[in-house]
Amino acid sequence: MDWTEFFDTQTGRPPRSVLTRALEHRALEHRALEHRALEIATGAPPAPPAPPAPPAMAIDLGCGEGAETRHLLTAGWTVHAVDADPGSEARVREGLGPEEQARLTFHRARFEELPELPPADLVYAGFSLPFCDPAAFPDLWARIRGTLQPGAWFAGEFFGPHDDWAGRADMNFHDRGQVDALLAGLHVVGLVEDDRPGRSAFGPRHWHLFHVIAHTPAPRQDERPVCG
Repeated sequence: MDWTEFFDTQTGRPPRSVLTRALEHRALEHRALEHRALEIATGAPPAPPAPPAPPAMAIDLGCGEGAETRHLLTAGWTVHAVDADPGSEARVREGLGPEEQARLTFHRARFEELPELPPADLVYAGFSLPFCDPAAFPDLWARIRGTLQPGAWFAGEFFGPHDDWAGRADMNFHDRGQVDALLAGLHVVGLVEDDRPGRSAFGPRHWHLFHVIAHTPAPRQDERPVCG
């Protein structure tokens, strides 16, 4: 695949909905946890709505042309962006101000050679994980799970066995049972299976995708600081 050609076709697109929905769910979960923590601590009736969850540390795996990385940076996140394409860093940094640039760390690397990554509050992997070599994928997934802090979120896609690319030796594919196993121990907020004919940037194809939004268990109430 010519990734440079593909990223050129993606220039200017909005951030993908699986990320924006994950951020919305994170904000709602944060408000609910803050309410419960305050009620437990004070015995008071429900408080006014808590502020949204503050931006924190995110990892964008396979950041491509950078739409999601830039969206997170604009919202105040610190981001480690990973992509192997030689032109990806320049695309990601284009149009960012000095303050946003300072919160971005770019890693040019294949998933099979992923550098050490920091503990994260969000890992986003949009349409990227299937392009890891199947032999290296179990280690990659274990490392992703290992970066997720208590209460941290994962958003991204897996490809299923009905996908047009299924059978490619350099990609990995998972059926529904295998996806469920990968997500074991996470609280799954969204798991949508998409098995249909459609189009891609390069023409018609059959898609078989699992769109996932999930998070690790949040800290117990007695382990969390009370805001206010």
